[in-house]
Amino acid sequence: MGREIRRVIPNWEHPKRENGSYQPLYDRSASESFAEWMEEFNTFKRDELKEVCDEHDYDINDPYSVFCEWHGSPPDHNYHRQYWSESSATWWQVYETVSEGTPVSPPFETQEELVSYLIENGDFWDQSRRREGRAAMIDCSPWSRRKAENFVFGSGWAPSGVISSGVFMSGVDALCDRE
Repeated sequence: MGREIRRVIPNWEHPKRENGSYQPLYDRSASESFAEWMEEFNTFKRDELKEVCDEHDYDINDPYSVFCEWHGSPPDHNYHRQYWSESSATWWQVYETVSEGTPVSPPFETQEELVSYLIENGDFWDQSRRREGRAAMIDCSPWSRRKAENFVFGSGWAPSGVISSGVFMSGVDALCDRE
């Protein structure tokens, strides 16, 4: 899965569903996403609504439905984290980004603590694969120091996977553990 480092508030506890799994969340609040959606809606009504309705025989008196058809419904608050200011998000946490985002490490006060955790444990998926005996399918060992430091102190993002010269490797391995 893709990985990114997110800045979170101190001692952040990512919400869980009733079944105990993490609730996927975008890295922004619902109010921030809704404000952006409303701005796009107002721009659509002003600049595109008439043309779209004429071209596709939509009812111009129902701009909300037309916009939702073309741009999607308003943001679902269940898939957005709570609001916090950038200045209050001082901790570091690794997330998978295939869904809206779920944590694959605990939150840490410093980048150095996060690096130490990854060196000792790998991420949650690595740990799960080792517990389930799936280590032969994909490397799930704890991260090398170089890999952890390159990821945490580098771009803080990697794709799900990379195929290079016919060999599949995780995106973190491909981007962060090279010479």
